[in-house]
Amino acid sequence: MIARSWPTTFTLKKEPLAWVAGGIVSLLLFLFLTFPFGTLQSRVLSELVRATGWDIRAADWSPGLPLAVEWRDLTWTKPGGVSIPVQLMRLNVGVLGLLMGQQTVDALVQFPGGGQAGTARATGTVNAASWSFLGPVSLKARAQQVDLASVIKPYVTRGLLQADVMQRWENRGKEGIAFKGDGSWKVEIKDLVLERIPVGPAAIPSLNFSRVTAALNCHDAVCNITDFKGDGPDGTITAQGRLLLRQPVQSSMLEVTVTVLAGAGWAQKAGNLPIPPLPPGTPLTFKLGGSVANPKLTL
Repeated sequence: MIARSWPTTFTLKKEPLAWVAGGIVSLLLFLFLTFPFGTLQSRVLSELVRATGWDIRAADWSPGLPLAVEWRDLTWTKPGGVSIPVQLMRLNVGVLGLLMGQQTVDALVQFPGGGQAGTARATGTVNAASWSFLGPVSLKARAQQVDLASVIKPYVTRGLLQADVMQRWENRGKEGIAFKGDGSWKVEIKDLVLERIPVGPAAIPSLNFSRVTAALNCHDAVCNITDFKGDGPDGTITAQGRLLLRQPVQSSMLEVTVTVLAGAGWAQKAGNLPIPPLPPGTPLTFKLGGSVANPKLTL
């Protein structure tokens, strides 16, 4: 019997792999040492200020591996005094996209509260035409367990937000931001409590909703409300209308019709409103207009 020796079809050679690994490590080290982290972090903060109209200050920032910028203990302050604390904000530059000439940034924003530690956060991916963020920019983001009481004051005292957002815009430099392209927003809020929203000389009493859902479809600067519904012990709320996007975002305009179907808890709270008492099941319609920063309800 003749023993056959089969040829080896694949031989793993260590030297070429070592050279490739060494080359990748050297390239990443070179990128880390030469990447303009200071310019990027300053540019990001200035663009956020421009887009939101809020003042943003960070206690400290540092570069991270492989290519990242991290800010700690930030404070977002709205003109007028309202502040939002942020524990951590981190941006990771897409290395693979960078090598292919693409500007992609993955973002993480972590808020205090929201139940379990570390669960109150927003994550997203930003694609831009350049590191100056000029030209087309797109955002895909998700928020989870965000405590609205720390974000929307003084009208919200409780509520946990979850949201998915896709939006495109065009940064035209000194001309500002133009909202171009399609977008979509989906929002769910659990255990929402609204506090004393002004209606003329009076105010709507505290309202409780177990769950509120909303969906918007956007084209350019116009977002139409395709779904809005809230249910709770004080009744059911529905809405239809649109949101007109502007820069900064807080100056965006609302044109919304809100209908409240009174529940058992409404009659006990609405005694001071300049309207007749509403038995359970009676609809009440409001108009919500003005800017997002200062919405106004009218009967």
